[in-house]
Amino acid sequence: MLTLRTKLALAVLHDIQYKDYQLSTSLNPSPSEITYLLQKLSKGRLIALIENRPDNQSDNRPESYRLACAYHQINLLSILEALGEGTRLYLMEISIAELPVSECFIENSIPHI
Repeated sequence: MLTLRTKLALAVLHDIQYKDYQLSTSLNPSPSEITYLLQKLSKGRLIALIENRPDNQSDNRPESYRLACAYHQINLLSILEALGEGTRLYLMEISIAELPVSECFIENSIPHI
């Protein structure tokens, strides 16, 4: 249900949190895709450049960033919005056949219009 870009963003955020940097590289992203994601996540205020980092550390590497809030406070909606994928793209993939209709109505009755 998630796009490859969203999965990669999740991996990048994971790598930044745990300072591991293996999960995102295992997806074999292009350097331009990583740069794009870092810019989007930064503009979405999910990550921020590390202050006082070495001068030779590039802005287009996950190692140059820290999370802007606690890891457990980041939600999927924030990531989708930061990437410009929004909820419509995500919700478009959910079929009404997958929705539990019985839970959609209070007291199992349809209001009269």
